[in-house]
Amino acid sequence: MMGVLRRGIHGGTVAVVTGGGTCIGRAVALELARCGADVVICGRRPEPLEKTAAEIEALGVRVLAMPTDVRDDVSVRRLVGSALERFGHIDTLVNNAGGQFAAPAEQITGKGWRAVHRLTVDAAWAVTREVAVRAMIPQRSGAIFFVAFSPRRGIASMVHASSARAALENLTAGLALEWSRFGIRTICIAPGTIATEGMANNYPQDERARWEAAVPLGRFGTQEEVAGVITFLASPAGGYVTGTTIVVDGGADAWGNGYPAPQRVTTKGTVN
Repeated sequence: MMGVLRRGIHGGTVAVVTGGGTCIGRAVALELARCGADVVICGRRPEPLEKTAAEIEALGVRVLAMPTDVRDDVSVRRLVGSALERFGHIDTLVNNAGGQFAAPAEQITGKGWRAVHRLTVDAAWAVTREVAVRAMIPQRSGAIFFVAFSPRRGIASMVHASSARAALENLTAGLALEWSRFGIRTICIAPGTIATEGMANNYPQDERARWEAAVPLGRFGTQEEVAGVITFLASPAGGYVTGTTIVVDGGADAWGNGYPAPQRVTTKGTVN
Protein backbone atom coordinates (compact mmCIF):
# COMPACT_ATOMS: atom_id res chain seq x y z
CA MET A 1 0.00 0.00 0.00
CA MET A 2 1.36 3.40 -0.94
CA GLY A 3 1.72 5.73 2.04
CA VAL A 4 -0.12 9.04 1.92
CA LEU A 5 1.95 11.08 4.38
CA ARG A 6 4.81 13.08 2.94
CA ARG A 7 8.14 11.36 3.26
CA GLY A 8 9.80 13.86 5.59
CA ILE A 9 6.99 14.24 8.12
CA HIS A 10 8.86 12.17 10.74
CA GLY A 11 12.34 13.37 9.75
CA GLY A 12 14.61 13.90 12.75
CA THR A 13 12.51 11.67 15.02
CA VAL A 14 13.29 8.30 16.56
CA ALA A 15 10.71 5.55 16.99
CA VAL A 16 10.88 2.37 19.07
CA VAL A 17 8.59 -0.46 17.93
CA THR A 18 8.33 -3.61 20.04
CA GLY A 19 7.50 -6.73 18.09
CA GLY A 20 8.82 -4.81 15.11
CA GLY A 21 10.06 -7.73 13.04
CA THR A 22 6.74 -9.18 11.91
CA CYS A 23 3.08 -8.46 11.15
CA ILE A 24 1.65 -5.12 12.36
CA GLY A 25 4.88 -4.13 14.12
CA ARG A 26 6.86 -4.58 10.93
CA ALA A 27 4.33 -2.54 8.94
CA VAL A 28 4.46 0.27 11.52
CA ALA A 29 8.26 0.32 11.55
CA LEU A 30 8.43 0.45 7.76
CA GLU A 31 5.84 3.22 7.48
CA LEU A 32 7.53 5.37 10.12
CA ALA A 33 10.83 4.84 8.31
CA ARG A 34 9.26 5.71 4.96
CA CYS A 35 8.20 9.00 6.54
CA GLY A 36 11.76 9.73 7.67
CA ALA A 37 12.03 8.36 11.22
CA ASP A 38 15.04 6.47 12.47
CA VAL A 39 13.70 3.24 13.92
CA VAL A 40 14.54 0.85 16.73
CA ILE A 41 12.88 -2.54 16.39
CA CYS A 42 12.95 -5.36 18.90
CA GLY A 43 11.59 -8.88 19.21
CA ARG A 44 12.61 -12.27 20.48
CA ARG A 45 13.68 -13.76 17.14
CA PRO A 46 16.70 -12.23 15.38
CA GLU A 47 15.89 -13.48 11.87
CA PRO A 48 12.72 -11.40 11.29
CA LEU A 49 14.41 -8.39 12.87
CA GLU A 50 17.36 -8.64 10.50
CA LYS A 51 15.08 -8.92 7.48
CA THR A 52 12.97 -5.93 8.50
CA ALA A 53 16.08 -3.92 9.37
CA ALA A 54 17.40 -4.45 5.85
CA GLU A 55 14.10 -3.17 4.41
CA ILE A 56 14.28 -0.10 6.65
CA GLU A 57 17.88 0.64 5.70
CA ALA A 58 16.86 0.51 2.03
CA LEU A 59 14.56 3.46 2.75
CA GLY A 60 17.58 5.61 3.61
CA VAL A 61 17.13 5.95 7.38
CA ARG A 62 18.99 4.51 10.33
CA VAL A 63 17.82 1.40 12.13
CA LEU A 64 18.77 -0.50 15.26
CA ALA A 65 17.50 -4.08 15.53
CA MET A 66 17.81 -5.63 18.98
CA PRO A 67 16.70 -9.12 20.00
CA THR A 68 14.84 -8.37 23.24
CA ASP A 69 12.54 -10.11 25.68
CA VAL A 70 10.33 -7.26 26.82
CA ARG A 71 9.18 -9.36 29.78
CA ASP A 72 12.67 -9.08 31.25
CA ASP A 73 13.58 -5.81 32.99
CA VAL A 74 17.29 -6.14 32.20
CA SER A 75 16.54 -6.60 28.50
CA VAL A 76 14.22 -3.60 28.54
CA ARG A 77 16.85 -1.38 30.14
CA ARG A 78 19.39 -2.57 27.60
CA LEU A 79 17.01 -1.82 24.73
CA VAL A 80 16.27 1.73 25.84
CA GLY A 81 19.89 2.42 26.78
CA SER A 82 21.10 1.25 23.38
CA ALA A 83 18.48 3.34 21.59
CA LEU A 84 19.52 6.46 23.49
CA GLU A 85 23.21 5.76 23.01
CA ARG A 86 22.71 5.37 19.26
CA PHE A 87 20.21 8.15 18.59
CA GLY A 88 20.13 10.43 21.64
CA HIS A 89 16.35 10.67 22.00
CA ILE A 90 13.11 8.72 21.55
CA ASP A 91 10.05 10.47 20.15
CA THR A 92 7.61 7.65 19.44
CA LEU A 93 7.04 4.36 21.25
CA VAL A 94 4.76 1.68 19.79
CA ASN A 95 4.01 -1.10 22.27
CA ASN A 96 3.09 -3.70 19.70
CA ALA A 97 4.53 -6.87 21.26
CA GLY A 98 1.87 -9.25 22.52
CA GLY A 99 0.67 -12.81 22.40
CA GLN A 100 -2.39 -14.88 23.14
CA PHE A 101 -4.04 -18.21 22.47
CA ALA A 102 -7.66 -19.23 22.01
CA ALA A 103 -9.25 -21.33 24.76
CA PRO A 104 -12.58 -21.68 26.55
CA ALA A 105 -12.50 -19.55 29.69
CA GLU A 106 -12.83 -22.54 32.02
CA GLN A 107 -9.72 -24.10 30.46
CA ILE A 108 -7.44 -21.09 30.93
CA THR A 109 -5.06 -21.92 33.75
CA GLY A 110 -3.52 -19.41 36.11
CA LYS A 111 -0.22 -19.91 34.32
CA GLY A 112 -1.76 -19.21 30.92
CA TRP A 113 -3.59 -16.17 32.25
CA ARG A 114 -0.43 -14.73 33.79
CA ALA A 115 1.62 -15.40 30.66
CA VAL A 116 -0.74 -13.36 28.49
CA HIS A 117 -1.04 -10.50 30.97
CA ARG A 118 2.69 -10.46 31.62
CA LEU A 119 3.47 -9.93 27.94
CA THR A 120 0.53 -7.70 27.08
CA VAL A 121 0.29 -5.46 30.14
CA ASP A 122 3.34 -5.85 32.39
CA ALA A 123 5.89 -5.76 29.57
CA ALA A 124 4.19 -2.82 27.86
CA TRP A 125 4.30 -0.91 31.13
CA ALA A 126 7.97 -1.80 31.70
CA VAL A 127 8.98 -0.48 28.27
CA THR A 128 6.73 2.57 28.59
CA ARG A 129 8.06 3.57 31.99
CA GLU A 130 11.68 3.10 30.92
CA VAL A 131 11.20 5.20 27.79
CA ALA A 132 9.24 7.87 29.64
CA VAL A 133 11.65 8.25 32.56
CA ARG A 134 14.86 8.13 30.54
CA ALA A 135 13.79 9.96 27.38
CA MET A 136 10.36 11.53 27.03
CA ILE A 137 9.88 13.18 30.42
CA PRO A 138 13.33 14.85 30.33
CA GLN A 139 12.80 16.06 26.76
CA ARG A 140 9.20 17.12 27.52
CA SER A 141 7.71 15.44 24.45
CA GLY A 142 6.73 12.09 23.01
CA ALA A 143 3.93 9.89 21.69
CA ILE A 144 3.24 6.47 23.19
CA PHE A 145 0.98 3.89 21.54
CA PHE A 146 -0.60 0.77 22.96
CA VAL A 147 -2.36 -1.89 20.88
CA ALA A 148 -5.74 -3.27 22.01
CA PHE A 149 -8.47 -5.34 20.34
CA SER A 150 -11.74 -4.74 18.56
CA PRO A 151 -14.47 -5.66 19.31
CA ARG A 152 -13.93 -3.95 22.64
CA ARG A 153 -16.83 -5.56 24.49
CA GLY A 154 -15.22 -8.98 25.01
CA ILE A 155 -14.25 -11.88 22.77
CA ALA A 156 -15.28 -15.48 23.35
CA SER A 157 -12.35 -17.88 23.83
CA MET A 158 -10.08 -14.87 24.37
CA VAL A 159 -11.17 -13.54 27.76
CA HIS A 160 -7.60 -13.50 29.08
CA ALA A 161 -6.33 -11.55 26.08
CA SER A 162 -9.28 -9.18 25.72
CA SER A 163 -9.19 -8.29 29.42
CA ALA A 164 -5.48 -7.56 29.13
CA ARG A 165 -6.07 -5.32 26.11
CA ALA A 166 -8.85 -3.52 27.98
CA ALA A 167 -6.30 -2.74 30.69
CA LEU A 168 -4.17 -1.02 28.06
CA GLU A 169 -7.09 1.23 27.13
CA ASN A 170 -7.44 2.32 30.75
CA LEU A 171 -3.68 2.75 31.08
CA THR A 172 -3.73 4.98 28.01
CA ALA A 173 -6.32 7.29 29.54
CA GLY A 174 -4.62 7.46 32.93
CA LEU A 175 -1.19 8.22 31.52
CA ALA A 176 -2.62 10.99 29.36
CA LEU A 177 -3.97 12.64 32.49
CA GLU A 178 -0.62 12.35 34.26
CA TRP A 179 1.92 12.89 31.50
CA SER A 180 0.30 15.58 29.37
CA ARG A 181 2.11 18.04 31.62
CA PHE A 182 5.34 16.69 30.16
CA GLY A 183 4.12 17.04 26.58
CA ILE A 184 3.65 13.27 26.26
CA ARG A 185 0.64 11.92 24.38
CA THR A 186 -0.72 8.39 24.94
CA ILE A 187 -3.01 6.70 22.43
CA CYS A 188 -4.47 3.20 22.22
CA ILE A 189 -5.08 1.64 18.81
CA ALA A 190 -7.69 -1.15 18.66
CA PRO A 191 -7.41 -3.09 15.40
CA GLY A 192 -10.16 -5.45 14.35
CA THR A 193 -9.47 -8.62 12.44
CA ILE A 194 -6.36 -7.92 10.40
CA ALA A 195 -5.16 -10.15 7.59
CA THR A 196 -1.77 -11.49 8.63
CA GLU A 197 0.37 -14.46 7.72
CA GLY A 198 -0.38 -15.92 11.13
CA MET A 199 -4.11 -15.81 10.49
CA ALA A 200 -3.74 -17.60 7.18
CA ASN A 201 -1.53 -20.27 8.73
CA ASN A 202 -3.46 -20.91 11.93
CA TYR A 203 -7.16 -20.65 11.09
CA PRO A 204 -9.21 -22.57 8.49
CA GLN A 205 -10.84 -20.79 5.58
CA ASP A 206 -14.40 -21.33 6.82
CA GLU A 207 -13.60 -19.70 10.16
CA ARG A 208 -11.91 -16.75 8.46
CA ALA A 209 -14.94 -16.34 6.19
CA ARG A 210 -17.26 -16.27 9.23
CA TRP A 211 -15.17 -13.50 10.82
CA GLU A 212 -15.06 -11.51 7.60
CA ALA A 213 -18.84 -11.69 7.25
CA ALA A 214 -19.18 -9.89 10.60
CA VAL A 215 -17.29 -6.82 9.36
CA PRO A 216 -19.56 -4.07 7.95
CA LEU A 217 -16.96 -3.10 5.35
CA GLY A 218 -17.01 -6.73 4.20
CA ARG A 219 -13.31 -7.42 4.43
CA PHE A 220 -10.39 -7.83 6.80
CA GLY A 221 -8.10 -4.92 7.47
CA THR A 222 -4.50 -4.80 6.37
CA GLN A 223 -1.40 -4.31 8.45
CA GLU A 224 -0.58 -1.24 6.39
CA GLU A 225 -3.91 0.38 7.29
CA VAL A 226 -3.14 0.05 11.00
CA ALA A 227 0.39 1.34 10.40
CA GLY A 228 -0.97 4.34 8.51
CA VAL A 229 -3.20 5.37 11.41
CA ILE A 230 -0.36 5.12 13.92
CA THR A 231 2.04 7.01 11.67
CA PHE A 232 -0.48 9.81 11.17
CA LEU A 233 -1.26 10.10 14.89
CA ALA A 234 2.45 10.16 15.73
CA SER A 235 2.93 13.09 13.36
CA PRO A 236 2.31 16.77 14.15
CA ALA A 237 -1.08 16.41 12.46
CA GLY A 238 -2.16 14.16 15.32
CA GLY A 239 -0.75 16.45 17.99
CA TYR A 240 -4.07 17.17 19.73
CA VAL A 241 -5.05 13.51 20.12
CA THR A 242 -4.32 11.85 23.45
CA GLY A 243 -5.94 9.72 26.13
CA THR A 244 -8.28 7.87 23.81
CA THR A 245 -8.73 4.63 21.88
CA ILE A 246 -8.87 4.71 18.09
CA VAL A 247 -10.68 1.73 16.59
CA VAL A 248 -9.45 0.42 13.22
CA ASP A 249 -11.86 -2.40 12.48
CA GLY A 250 -14.05 -1.77 9.44
CA GLY A 251 -17.03 -0.98 11.68
CA ALA A 252 -17.05 -4.29 13.59
CA ASP A 253 -17.19 -2.72 17.05
CA ALA A 254 -20.00 -0.37 16.00
CA TRP A 255 -21.97 -3.27 14.51
CA GLY A 256 -22.37 -4.81 17.94
CA ASN A 257 -24.00 -8.09 16.91
CA GLY A 258 -22.09 -11.19 17.89
CA TYR A 259 -22.44 -14.61 16.34
CA PRO A 260 -25.60 -16.55 17.22
CA ALA A 261 -25.71 -17.04 20.98
CA PRO A 262 -24.22 -20.35 22.14
CA GLN A 263 -26.71 -23.02 23.06
CA ARG A 264 -27.17 -23.66 26.74
CA VAL A 265 -25.49 -26.72 28.20
CA THR A 266 -27.59 -28.54 30.80
CA THR A 267 -26.25 -30.08 33.98
CA LYS A 268 -26.22 -33.44 32.22
CA GLY A 269 -23.95 -32.14 29.47
CA THR A 270 -26.63 -32.09 26.77
CA VAL A 271 -27.51 -29.04 24.70
CA ASN A 272 -30.92 -27.37 24.73
